[in-house]
Amino acid sequence: MSSRGVIAVLACALAATVFQVWTADPDVFWHLKVGEWIVQNHAVPRVDVYSWSAYGQPWTAHEWLWEALMYILYSVLGLPSLWLLVFVSAAACGLFIRAGLLARGADRVVASVGGAASPFLLVSWLKPWPQAGVYALFSVYLYLSLHGRWGKRETLGVFFLAALWSNIHATACMLPLLLLAEFAGLKLLERRAERGLFLAFATSFLGTLVNPHGPGLWVYVVREGLLSHHYREYIAEWMPFYFGSPDLVISFFACTAIMLCAASQGRMKTLEFARAAGFWALALLSRIYMPYAVLSTAVLFGTLKLRFRERFPEVLAAFALAGAVVFLAAKGVPADLDRVAGKSYPVQAVEFVKEKGYGKVFNDYGWGGYLIFKGVPVYIDGRADLYRFENILKDYLELSKTGGISRYVAGTGADAALVIKNSLLDHALGESTRWRCAYRDEVGVIYEPVP
Repeated sequence: MSSRGVIAVLACALAATVFQVWTADPDVFWHLKVGEWIVQNHAVPRVDVYSWSAYGQPWTAHEWLWEALMYILYSVLGLPSLWLLVFVSAAACGLFIRAGLLARGADRVVASVGGAASPFLLVSWLKPWPQAGVYALFSVYLYLSLHGRWGKRETLGVFFLAALWSNIHATACMLPLLLLAEFAGLKLLERRAERGLFLAFATSFLGTLVNPHGPGLWVYVVREGLLSHHYREYIAEWMPFYFGSPDLVISFFACTAIMLCAASQGRMKTLEFARAAGFWALALLSRIYMPYAVLSTAVLFGTLKLRFRERFPEVLAAFALAGAVVFLAAKGVPADLDRVAGKSYPVQAVEFVKEKGYGKVFNDYGWGGYLIFKGVPVYIDGRADLYRFENILKDYLELSKTGGISRYVAGTGADAALVIKNSLLDHALGESTRWRCAYRDEVGVIYEPVP
């Protein structure tokens, strides 16, 4: 049974990865370019080097280790290496959750189903970006929590977990807070909280300081957390949960069913229920917390009293692999990132930009990462925290609420504007006497200022 459970987890991780191989998240592009800079300069960037609007401004490159790893693998193995990273992260999530549930004494079949379900519940967020590594590290925390022993080895382990995490993503600061909340939660639930758990909190805090930014990582997290209300209003992944995406809806209702089942079995006063409910409360405020909510809910699932047939993990693995095969047969395998970008990014328009040699291109927010990948200096991109400088982010995001769009773009000093075809910017610049259309295809439009 043990091997069948592992195979089920790996099969589901593979299927979840395959279902995302045609996803072209804009951040992946600039992460690769930053990784290239890090490898070539043997340093972590401290200031912006990719935009013309905020060039030289202080920048906290808190995802540097994953970016360097992405670039090294991509430069050697190409696009498949990025999805190999995603598969490893997805598999790690499932395997650590399964192992933790088994250590907790869960039924082997239920633990295997819980571990295998993790990648599917997480599928919307499985992309080759640093957060994928974070989800795997979060699952290591879940394993330690389920294991429930906080001796010297676990305390030392959580220090190295925090140190690794803090060089992959600033969310490492969440780890000591989770351990502190767990310690306090066990006290509130009138259960004995081991002293070692509090020591683990302290050592994990020290671990978060082992990064190029030191205590500045905490300053960054607090600062960005205070600004998250502005992100939630305009940036998709920060927005409150919504039911416009089928995979989000499936994950939401699956997790709701699990939590209702847990409540019916009297599990509401458990740490596992409190953790899942807490993250779902945060996820409803901002989708950025949803991955932690679904992984915590997968753990809760594994603690329930359920019965599955002994061979159910094999059936689950078979369905997952069949789905992956059907998907690949229908969609094929992308050859490179430009092929993945397809009709979502201005592949041909960027070639026109490079041919014309524009120095300052005003661009759509979602296309900034792709332009950076192609070596084109940008006005704005997915590094939202950087563009607080002189309110660039705020002014850009509120363009749709104001008039005078063409005047605003002209005021930036741009010598070209690359915008989405038929977008608000396209119509505004097209109707303006300040701009003339220099290029148009099925995806992007380029405008030049009228002399």
